[in-house]
Amino acid sequence: MNLRLTASILGKLLMLFSFSFILPLIAAHVFEEPYHPFLIPAALSLLVGAVLGYGIKTESEFDSLRHKESFAIVALIWLFMSIFGSIPYIIFGISPVDAFFESMSGFTTTGASVLTPEELPKSLLLWRSLTQWIGGMGIIVLFLAIFPNVAKRSTVLFQAEYPGVSLSKLKPRIRDTALSLYKVYLLLTIAEVALLYALGLSLFDAINHTFTTLSTGGYSTHSESIAFFKDVRVEAVVAFFAFLGGANFALIYFLLSGKPVIFRNTEFRAYVCFLALASVVIAAVNLDRYSIFESLRYSIFQAVSIMTTTGFTTADFDAWSDSAKLILVVLMFIGGSSGSTGGGIKVIRIYLLIKYAVHQILRAAEPRTVRAVKFEGRAIKKEILDDIAAFFVLYILIFAVSSILVSLSGYDIVTSISATAATLGNVGPGLGLAGAAENYASFPSLTKILLAVNMWIGRLEIFTVVSLFIPTFWRERW
Repeated sequence: MNLRLTASILGKLLMLFSFSFILPLIAAHVFEEPYHPFLIPAALSLLVGAVLGYGIKTESEFDSLRHKESFAIVALIWLFMSIFGSIPYIIFGISPVDAFFESMSGFTTTGASVLTPEELPKSLLLWRSLTQWIGGMGIIVLFLAIFPNVAKRSTVLFQAEYPGVSLSKLKPRIRDTALSLYKVYLLLTIAEVALLYALGLSLFDAINHTFTTLSTGGYSTHSESIAFFKDVRVEAVVAFFAFLGGANFALIYFLLSGKPVIFRNTEFRAYVCFLALASVVIAAVNLDRYSIFESLRYSIFQAVSIMTTTGFTTADFDAWSDSAKLILVVLMFIGGSSGSTGGGIKVIRIYLLIKYAVHQILRAAEPRTVRAVKFEGRAIKKEILDDIAAFFVLYILIFAVSSILVSLSGYDIVTSISATAATLGNVGPGLGLAGAAENYASFPSLTKILLAVNMWIGRLEIFTVVSLFIPTFWRERW
């Protein structure tokens, strides 16, 4: 492990991160609120970043960047962002554990909250939403867009934070890839703000909810979430942009460039099919509770919100039937597409796992027949299938252990399982005491820390974070 190189890149990322406090500082000025909750963390992150970043003086020194350093940099910068990002909450009087939980939930785009939005200053509400917008696309992607020549090996940094985008298919240069993704992100951000504002939301609400929709984060300026607005048009706009947030951004880039490959993409079609099937089944189940229109309205919105891991609510789905709630929990596990801002296991992994399972069944039935698992006409290498299987096993193992630990805090099985699934999958609301009408404020401090770690692991897709806890990872050679 090249600690000098790792520390230097972390420092440069922290210095870049310090500029993120500018927007809430502007909000503090506009709303006549105190500046120091944002000036202090901005100065601290800039100072610590400058000290850490002092070690590397020439860009050529970044050429020695390996997978080991990349994993450490990506995992640690997300942890550091959450720590420095919690300082404004602490200065405003929130306990350190709750502040860290809220900050980690923001940057990982989970949206699980321990706070009441109506009790928070507007500048802090904007910071809370901004953490999700930053976390949606990722700090590494922004770093590479701004500093294109930091490393010939910058691809490993990019893919450690933002798996699922084929660099060779999107752009040949890493900077162009990062810029393309941010162009799409910014364009969609502007479009949603304009639409929500046109529908009657205040500019403040429009900006906040756009930040937390595209990032599939789910933080709201109101405890009632999107239900507060009582407007089906607002719900439709939010659901549409959440749907885009859960899709592969590379495919959206191609679509906006006049290349509609998105409609031929197998993962996107599977994504649409999963959502459509879940929406129809939930709507049918809810007919004993709502009219046909209301059932479709609430069911489609919640299916989109949960599967994309956005976590907004328009109805208290915890009051729905067990079958409807079970479908929502399954959607928590599936999550969004690869290369999206969504969490969960990801559609492509679920799709390939199903194909691999069918392949193994057929192989057992006809052992002499040679078959290959194919995706879009190409055979998938066994190493890739092994990686997917390992990811799935680790995901379920972490979920099981975390659920047990949460239950040991005295919570019922529904609350324990759904809270774990919702935080590991970066969804936000769960069921029971973590349901749509509740929040995570009542959980003990140790349980909050456990769930925050789940968010961290889930956002970086397990391997990046778990590798830090392997002793051999820190040795000189990998």
